[in-house]
Amino acid sequence: MKGYDLSYVDLLARVGETNRCPGGKRTVRDIARRLGVGPATRVLEIGANTGFTSIELAKITGCTAVGIDVNESAVSEARRNASRLGGGLADRIEFLVADACDIPFEDGEFDLLVCGGANTFIQQRERAFAEYWRVLRPYGFVSVTNLFYRTAPDPELTGDLADVLGFPVPPHGLADWLRILVPDGWELYGLSTTDLMARSPQVIDAYVDRLCGANLSSLDEAARAAITEQWRHVMHVFNRNHAHLSYMELDLRRDDVPEQPEVFLGEGRYDPFIEQDFLVRSEA
Repeated sequence: MKGYDLSYVDLLARVGETNRCPGGKRTVRDIARRLGVGPATRVLEIGANTGFTSIELAKITGCTAVGIDVNESAVSEARRNASRLGGGLADRIEFLVADACDIPFEDGEFDLLVCGGANTFIQQRERAFAEYWRVLRPYGFVSVTNLFYRTAPDPELTGDLADVLGFPVPPHGLADWLRILVPDGWELYGLSTTDLMARSPQVIDAYVDRLCGANLSSLDEAARAAITEQWRHVMHVFNRNHAHLSYMELDLRRDDVPEQPEVFLGEGRYDPFIEQDFLVRSEA
């Protein structure tokens, strides 16, 4: 299916998709627990999109959060979502149009940076990670939640996915992404993975009808039907893709003293120091 009426980003905004990070609120809860996020924590979210992660972190911890995104429509939606919060939380969250390669804050302003899949799409990734280092306090953390392919997708699926998103997605596995997302100088502090799964076509259709029925009611019938079917096609492509996907929860620490290489690691652990791969027991 070619020639969509709306770009993927505009389609998300039109149908009111929350666009959660992989794992949703369970991932956000785990970040808060692992990294000790609390009311005094200053959080910066990279690629905030609709603001889900920043808002959820503020809800469960009372932290101060700033989210940045290059897409003005996404930032506007995030601001609207934050404005609906009660209990004074709206005053603790801010969303800005800004680039991860030129973060508009002073050195050492944040305790934690969180990022979903935005690092996947940043062209100047080395510059972005230099900015992360700059705005983090010493021993601050970057928490990255990133999808990866557990099994390889077929060419038809990768083509359909590129048509939906507007750009090709590299079919990287976990080790591939870790070589990209653990730059030299950063300490790999923690790593866990979760397998995703496809749902039945009936579940996907029910989800599409529920979301579009609630959020497209102001449109005329023809526009409502066209956008609903576009979103249905997107979600069925995503569902096929999810049969191959897992996601990682990766924590990096800014440490000005380089970590000494660790040589004796458990089987299946990732070696970021020498092999930059997962360890497999030798048969010798």
